[in-house]
Amino acid sequence: MKIIEEEFEKFRKIQILTNHWARPVGRPAYYWYLTFDDFAGLHDLAVRAQAAISSPYYDLTPSSDLHLTLDRIGFQDEVSGSDLNRIEAAASRGCREIAPFDITIGALGGTPGAIGFTAYPDRPIRDLREELRVATLSAFPSAQVKDTFFHAHVAIAYCNSSDIPAANTVAAVERIRAAASIAATITEVALVSLKRQPQSYEWTTVLRIPLTGTRYGRRQPGR
Repeated sequence: MKIIEEEFEKFRKIQILTNHWARPVGRPAYYWYLTFDDFAGLHDLAVRAQAAISSPYYDLTPSSDLHLTLDRIGFQDEVSGSDLNRIEAAASRGCREIAPFDITIGALGGTPGAIGFTAYPDRPIRDLREELRVATLSAFPSAQVKDTFFHAHVAIAYCNSSDIPAANTVAAVERIRAAASIAATITEVALVSLKRQPQSYEWTTVLRIPLTGTRYGRRQPGR
């Protein structure tokens, strides 16, 4: 896919790694995630890729923590229990219309601060993200949704150092990226409570919402 190749070309041009953990540790916050607890194939794939890029400059993501971030909701201390109930109800209504969908997780690449797999095609993921965003904002208008560029990815390693030449990392990823991919069927979405620790992410699942509909993609206006 063209966009995947474009993203990898950006990765190949990285000269210097940057410390992903350089920002101050933040407050716990709620996010929408795709989680992969029961995806043994993805866990094995991640372990193999991590072995190929292993370096003291990276903190590896444990298999149990593999995830795909869809959107942010807000800081935990600013979202009440009743807010969460309304968000869950609105999201459940939306997800009752959406069918489970298949994606591929692969095409290893990254940024100066992280290494991860791309999830594609991204259209069904974007449609789910938009459904959740509309539902969240309808129930909790002050939600702190992300306005940044969205790249559907599963991070497997985070850089813990700055000013490190990137050539060895880029070469290691390039050697294995073509052989590293796996199919996955997405059947649910998770709302999680996330806290960034000094060199890791710590999160717990608050609730899960199944995708139980027959429709693929967002509804068009007037339908």
